[in-house]
Amino acid sequence: MPISYRIDPARSFIFTTASGTLTDDDILDLKRRLTKDPEFKAGMRELSDVRAVTDLRVTTQGVRSMVSEDAKQSSTLHAYKLAIVAGADAVFGMARMYQMLTEANLPHVAVFRDYETAERWLGGPASPGP
Repeated sequence: MPISYRIDPARSFIFTTASGTLTDDDILDLKRRLTKDPEFKAGMRELSDVRAVTDLRVTTQGVRSMVSEDAKQSSTLHAYKLAIVAGADAVFGMARMYQMLTEANLPHVAVFRDYETAERWLGGPASPGP
């Protein structure tokens, strides 16, 4: 699986990493697994490191499907804070599209090139990712 996550319930933090090929199904599956995880709580902060994605097969329809999932869970996700760290231009651009389209559902999403800047935006240094 190209996406993994670890929840730190004591700090209300989620660390997500993705590598290799990333598809629509991968990101939708992650969202569903994460929100069904018993350790997941409203108001958590997520640091999503996608710098190791080498083959982006996420489509605009896939992004719209993610936004639709966000809308279904907007009451749970409204206080959720997500920082996405992207390296490749295509990955950064797709993440920014997601940020803009889901703003009404998830108002606290930001895309960064730098891991440390993303940590600061989330409210302080996080421990190293998974």
